[in-house]
Amino acid sequence: MNGDFNTVNSFHSLKCPTCNGDCILPAEKVLDDLLSMYMACSQCPPDPMLVKNVPISEKIDNNSGKCPGCRKRHLDFVIGNVLTILKEKGLFPHDAALREVGTPLISFGYRIPYTPRLKDKTLVLIMDSVTKGIARQIVENVPEVKGVIKRKGMQSQSIGILDTNSSPHTYELLFGCDMRCDVVSSLFGELCIYKNQSFIHIEFNNTKIIKMEELYLNGELEHSVVVDGFCGPGTLGLLCVLAGAKKVILNDAWLPAIKNTILNIKANSALLGVKINFEKADYDKLIADEPVLLARAEGKSEVLVYHGDIRKLDMAIKGSDICLIDTFPSVDPGRFMAACKDIARRIIII
Repeated sequence: MNGDFNTVNSFHSLKCPTCNGDCILPAEKVLDDLLSMYMACSQCPPDPMLVKNVPISEKIDNNSGKCPGCRKRHLDFVIGNVLTILKEKGLFPHDAALREVGTPLISFGYRIPYTPRLKDKTLVLIMDSVTKGIARQIVENVPEVKGVIKRKGMQSQSIGILDTNSSPHTYELLFGCDMRCDVVSSLFGELCIYKNQSFIHIEFNNTKIIKMEELYLNGELEHSVVVDGFCGPGTLGLLCVLAGAKKVILNDAWLPAIKNTILNIKANSALLGVKINFEKADYDKLIADEPVLLARAEGKSEVLVYHGDIRKLDMAIKGSDICLIDTFPSVDPGRFMAACKDIARRIIII
C-alpha cells in the first residue's frame, strides 16, 4: 500500500466534514425513510395556508404550529419563525413577507407533491440579508434550521469555478452546517448525493438524468469505461456505476467537489457495490493542474477519483469508451472537446 493513502475501514467512521455530527446517513437508510420523512402525522395541525408574498403581522415563535405527536412543523411556520427574528432584530421591516427570507433547502431533497413537515435540524437557509450574529440566533432558536448561508453575487451565478483560470465563487456559511443531500432517481437506481452547499452549486436538472437513461437504454453504459470529466459531487459518474459500467473515472478541478464525490462513494457504497480502498490524506490544493489520484474504490466496478484540469487528464487516462462533459450553463463545453479526444473514443455533452 502506498504510504500516501489511508485505508477506509467502515462507513460508521464517517462524520460530517463541516460539523463533525451525524449529518451523513447511508443512502439505503435515507431511501428507506424517504416517503415518510416529510409527511404529516394524524395529529399534525392543518396547513397554515400562509401566502408567501403577503406581509405577516402575527408573531411566530419556535412552538408555533408544532405537532404534539411527531413534533414536526410545516415549512411555513419554520420560515415564519425566522421572519419574526429578522423583524425583531430590525433587519427586515414589519411588512416583510415569507418569500423575502431566502431560499430554503431541505436536508434530504427530492421532489415531493406537498409542503414538507420538518423535524429538528432538517433545513439549510440561503439568505441575501443576514449577519453572523443573527444567523447564529436563527440556528440556535429555530429548531428545524441546521445552517444559514449568505449568498454572494447574483442568484444565477454558479458556485465553484468556471475553469482552472477563474477565481472561485462561493457562498459563506455564517453559522451551523451546510451539508445536505439531493436524492437522485433514475431507471436504474437511486443515489443520495451529499454536498456542502456553500461550495457546490444548487441543481435540480432532470434533463441530465434523462440523458443518462437514454445512454443506459441504448446499452452504452454497461461494461463501458466512462470518464465524468466535470464530476462535481459525482452524480453522473456514480449513476454510471449503478448502470453497470466496468470502470468509472471521476474528475474535477475544484477540490470541494472532489471531496464531496469521495464522501458520496462512501455514503452510497452499498447501493453501488463498491468500497473505497485508498484515499489520499492531507491533500489541500484548492484548484487542480496536473491530475492527482485522490481515491480508488473497487467492487462491482472500479472507480477512480482524480483532481485535475480536464485538459491535462490525458496524462493519466487514455482510451476510455465515453467522456461525459457537463459544464456550468455559462461555459461553452466545445472548448474542452479537443482535450477530451485523447481521453475517450466518444464524447458526450450533457
